[in-house]
Amino acid sequence: MEHIARTLSGRFVSLFLMTQSIQQFAADHRYLLDFVAQETGWRAPMALDLDDFWAPVVKAARKGRILPLDGVLVRDWDPDCRRTEPGVAFGMRLYTIESISFVQVNSQFEFNQNDRTFNFIAIDRGDYRRFYRIALRCRRNAEPPSARPVLEEAQLETLWKNTIGYLEPANLRRLKRYGGRGKRGILLTGPPGNGKTMACRWLWEACRQCRWEWKLVSPDAYRQARNSDRPVEQVRELFTVERRGIVFFDDMDQALRDRETVKETDDQAVFLDALDGLNVKDGIVFVFTTNCSLDLIDGAFKRPGRLDVVLEFKAPDARLRRKLFECWHPEIRASLPLDTVVASTDGFSFAEIEEAKNLLVMHFLESGCWDWNWALNQFDTNRNAASSRRQRKVGFASARPARVF
Repeated sequence: MEHIARTLSGRFVSLFLMTQSIQQFAADHRYLLDFVAQETGWRAPMALDLDDFWAPVVKAARKGRILPLDGVLVRDWDPDCRRTEPGVAFGMRLYTIESISFVQVNSQFEFNQNDRTFNFIAIDRGDYRRFYRIALRCRRNAEPPSARPVLEEAQLETLWKNTIGYLEPANLRRLKRYGGRGKRGILLTGPPGNGKTMACRWLWEACRQCRWEWKLVSPDAYRQARNSDRPVEQVRELFTVERRGIVFFDDMDQALRDRETVKETDDQAVFLDALDGLNVKDGIVFVFTTNCSLDLIDGAFKRPGRLDVVLEFKAPDARLRRKLFECWHPEIRASLPLDTVVASTDGFSFAEIEEAKNLLVMHFLESGCWDWNWALNQFDTNRNAASSRRQRKVGFASARPARVF
């Protein structure tokens, strides 16, 4: 009994100490937020842990004053992270981004303290939503750019001219001055795996870098809107942007009709109504993709004003295949006869070539040998095994789990 009493007594003491620790912990945190409010004049400061958003946001922000905490300030002279660190080991630093102010608080004074509670970002609660949108944009803009697509130069030039170049402010102003249309439609067609996805990613990234609006509409998203209680309004919403931007519509023929038919459908009427009913301030470009033959797409969609440019993406010729191989890792290029690689992939799509390369790399990691013949043989084996299964689609949208790039 005495042992049980001692055990229970010890547990009550531990619980009491833990409660006291939590209370002190919360009191210390509230004290820091009260001090932030006192120094900034904010009515309701709140603490944030930016995690992966931290570096992109701070790099885009302008540094402000350094402030002590309760009269204590310890400067940090670490030269390794001057762009992202506040320059204080104990204290506060003010920042401004797009007219919103935030504070970095560094106040950890014990090793076992929770770092996110004593080292955190503070912002006025009223700025939270806008600050979050800015942080999302900063993180997207900080992502490394993709390589230029391996496509025909004339094709790339036409694509750029009718999308990003079309939406340039100076170009839109000239169009409006002379009564030109504020929208444009581009259709990328051709068998799967021949560069449509690469092209869309390139345009999407350029649109993001310009800080323009973009939307990605998958066949599933279209069907969901089409089968909703308000199909016309929901479909129109998919095609609407508030400012200039690009709407990517992946596998548009799947959303409108069976690929084996050319019959008029109610889906087509809803689709065309949404396409014509746009009301945008600056400009909009639609980029549609399809793997089916252009002959199976109804002429009502292909008329000028709805569809202005059609670009066909064929299997890469020897010159483009060589250009793709030249982008591979230097060790691979030095270990393989490129003329043989080019000749052995005649008739391959870009996606098939990349899959063969992936098999090559996987085999190298296991064997330490760059064996292109092994990769081709394994590719043929995999393709034959998959031929009895339903063919997977290749597209820009990633809404459906079964879709691969």
